[in-house]
Amino acid sequence: MKYLIVQDWGTTHGNHAGMVHMSKLLSQKYPDEYKVIIKDCPLNFPVIERKQGFIKQFLTHRLLRKVYEKYIYPLEYEELCKPMFRELKDGDEVLLLEYLLSGQSQYELAMYIKSNFPNVRLYALSHQTVSYFKTNDSAKEIMKWANPIDKMLTLGSSLSNFFEEIGIPKAKICTGFHYVDSDYYHKDNTEFVALNNPITIIAMGSQQRDYPLLAKVVSETLSVHWIICRGNNLVDDLFPHTKNIELKGFLSEDELRHQMDCADVSINIMSDTVGSNVITTSMAMGLAMIVSDVGSIRDYCDEDNAIFCNNEADSFIKAINELKDSPEKVLVMRKNSLKTSKRLHIENVHKWFNSLSE
Repeated sequence: MKYLIVQDWGTTHGNHAGMVHMSKLLSQKYPDEYKVIIKDCPLNFPVIERKQGFIKQFLTHRLLRKVYEKYIYPLEYEELCKPMFRELKDGDEVLLLEYLLSGQSQYELAMYIKSNFPNVRLYALSHQTVSYFKTNDSAKEIMKWANPIDKMLTLGSSLSNFFEEIGIPKAKICTGFHYVDSDYYHKDNTEFVALNNPITIIAMGSQQRDYPLLAKVVSETLSVHWIICRGNNLVDDLFPHTKNIELKGFLSEDELRHQMDCADVSINIMSDTVGSNVITTSMAMGLAMIVSDVGSIRDYCDEDNAIFCNNEADSFIKAINELKDSPEKVLVMRKNSLKTSKRLHIENVHKWFNSLSE
């Protein structure tokens, strides 16, 4: 039996994306092979009343969070996993799917399992970027977390290479792909008949996105139609206020999918990436891709469905003008995105997880 231990997050709660949904898909399709254990969203502390004073408010808030994250949170994991502990037997596999997050730590759980169930295989998936780890965690700390794990799993070669560079043995690292729910995110190949006129480009996502650079690109390409899904980021003043630019605030998943369905191209200006919901869903929706050539992006996109850009305005502007003037190329790229996305289906995640013990 494979036990998937996953953290719920507010950003993907109830959506057809994220690790919780992936785990549920696996358990639904292969009920005899998977069991899912879901940890609720991390606790959000209420703001302390201001009459206590800003300094006291700030210190109290930080102290509460530190106590919760260091002592209470790991105990909550152990309590949550008690039914699993009663069932675990030699040869079972446990997958910790939110590893190397110090604030929502699965490290103590990993140590407990390794100490009490030494013949259970223990895998840990990390889906933060290399730049995140270089900013937040030392190599020594990452090596400590890797110690109880049989295999460290990543969703991109850039992170796998980084782990190897800091000293984790190559044989202990395994690279897979971020999945896409193809039942929810899909496009019929027969729908690629004609493009919008002018072509429509959609920008989505908020993590490690460069909005000032995007705004500069938009201001220089006003002959195309833009859909900018900014979420809760207050960046409207960065963009020209013209009819061909639609700025969308927070959207439900259904609304976001509809906006993708209205577009021809997905643009992704990123400082780094490993596996990305925006990239995988864009491809499954049959969008041509314009992407920053960073991180593990070439694990997902290729020259047939994407134009790779330097993180400079001129590079993105050139790519947009090229597609604007070549509608036939856009149609071919859209079909190739759909074709490439098929390797991201949940069945291939199942094959990957089954190969870990080999």
